[in-house]
Amino acid sequence: MLRLELSPYGTSFGLDVGYLWSSGFRVGGYFGYSLGRVVSQSYDPVIGASFDLTADTSSLNYGLSVAYDVPLYSLLLRYGLGIGATMMSWDFAPMSPNLARYSESPTTGLHVVPGAALLWPCDWFEGGLGFRYLVQANGAIPSGFVGELMVGVKL
Repeated sequence: MLRLELSPYGTSFGLDVGYLWSSGFRVGGYFGYSLGRVVSQSYDPVIGASFDLTADTSSLNYGLSVAYDVPLYSLLLRYGLGIGATMMSWDFAPMSPNLARYSESPTTGLHVVPGAALLWPCDWFEGGLGFRYLVQANGAIPSGFVGELMVGVKL
């Protein structure tokens, strides 16, 4: 294997705040921390002997977003697009391979985040399910889907 497999998206916690106009247009910001996942693998470098290692990765995402709410009967369909940064950190056990791409942890890169959510508004509260796809500009950070269980308060 010439490329390491990294999984920085696992169980995640986050906060998304924004302002919603009556027209359905929303501007906001988001912050999320993902615990990631541990992946055991065998690494076979171009020069030298292959060895087994465990890659433990996590990520921190933050940025700004715009969205638009479309009413669907008693639900809202929210389409959104965000732009921000991801900081991915990793730990290779039992040893750290000497790779230019993974020499210093954490590494940072820009991302674009299209997403959608189906929300159920009820008075001051709203809840629903959604997803986002983090498209990473930094080749060391893998792109990936993030599913969301959303609970919110409208102020």
